[in-house]
Amino acid sequence: MPEPVTTSGGIDAIYAEVRRLTGTDAAVAPPALTEASPGITSVALRTPTLPPAAHTACYLVGEGELVAIDPGSPFSDQQGALVDVIRERGELVAVLLTHHHGDHAGGAQALAAATGAPIWAHAATAAALPGVAIARHLADGEVLEVGGRALRAVHTPGHAVGHLCYRDEATAATIAGDMVAGLGTILIDPSGGHMATYLASLERMIAIGTGALLPAHGPVIADGPGKLREYIAHRLMRERRVRDALGRAPRTAAELCAVAYADTPTFLWPLAERSLLAHLVKLVEDDAAVADGSGWRLP
Repeated sequence: MPEPVTTSGGIDAIYAEVRRLTGTDAAVAPPALTEASPGITSVALRTPTLPPAAHTACYLVGEGELVAIDPGSPFSDQQGALVDVIRERGELVAVLLTHHHGDHAGGAQALAAATGAPIWAHAATAAALPGVAIARHLADGEVLEVGGRALRAVHTPGHAVGHLCYRDEATAATIAGDMVAGLGTILIDPSGGHMATYLASLERMIAIGTGALLPAHGPVIADGPGKLREYIAHRLMRERRVRDALGRAPRTAAELCAVAYADTPTFLWPLAERSLLAHLVKLVEDDAAVADGSGWRLP
């Protein structure tokens, strides 16, 4: 069994330690290209992301004229390979971001510098990236025409306050960023995420008629609505387990995690504890739990 993950150093340190223990920091082959949907190509770039994923998909949309969504790799070999792919396919007119996390935005400035393309993102993402020149703030519902495709920006906060998905208007295929994953699940960390808002965004994605989901991590999800419902059900199941772990006397996050995440490998409990805290915030907001000193209890 892997050794426990240390929690010292914050969430980035936890991510790094999980990658070390699971071997996902190892060098891999050049980026793999996949035709994810008509007019949309996935370029899997190696990134320092959360296992079991080791890559972030950068999606190239359009023909002749292109946009690149989430060039997240900070590694020069991956950045160079992405530029080569783009130059073979056409002219890059913009770099789009789903949100500010490093495994999504880590290569944006390098790609902009190499191609001259501006970076576009939600205003809240721009605020979270003060060192990055965001040339245009994208609003919810805004439609971008590029290379024969029309992409609608859909504001889906919860994982990150400025999170955008991009829905292809012709096919309803939706570039989903970190709303869902084709590998593993999505961490909602209370330092920048909000569980109730995330659940509302999942519901909204169903309501707008999402088709296939093109996630940042893992393969295309053909049944997008089914996956969104699965995610909602999973989060509500976990919320019930967190609530059931509460008692009349206050319990610490570590005590609650051992009960509510008993089905999770113990070496991942420091990550699970971050998710548990997001559930506890929601339960307190719903008057289903009380924060009491260093612990939580039933009302």
